[in-house]
Amino acid sequence: MNISFYLIPKSELCYIYEEETVGKGLDTIHQKGFQAVPVINKEGKYCGTVTEGDFLWALTIRHYNDSDELMHFPLSMLPKRWDYKAVSVEADIAELDQYIINQNFVPVVDSRGIFIGIITRKVIMSLLLKRYHRMVEKYGEDEVRGLND
Repeated sequence: MNISFYLIPKSELCYIYEEETVGKGLDTIHQKGFQAVPVINKEGKYCGTVTEGDFLWALTIRHYNDSDELMHFPLSMLPKRWDYKAVSVEADIAELDQYIINQNFVPVVDSRGIFIGIITRKVIMSLLLKRYHRMVEKYGEDEVRGLND
């Protein structure tokens, strides 16, 4: 099954440019209330994902003399603790398995590496629950539960 059906497009998302400062990135995450936000470059290519934890770790690991200095650094210099892997829009939904378990969302790129959106864990969980309920309706709950044995 093609993943594009489950894609939340870039136009509906919050993202940060890697050229922005750490301070600007932190403001964006704080204002929007997200825990993680995709990072792209000027050409629109996916560069990674920055998390609240990345900012916190940067402030606490003492690599920076003070927080004011850190706030003016380019976001691209911020160490990232998680590597949010992107998948191609041509990927099959089964290819998300290895990522969606450990990531809140999976970034999606086109054939040129251009960021086009995300697929959230919530969407995948909803899909799986719908399929489960359809199977229960068709085969009965006891029969479906027996598939796990």
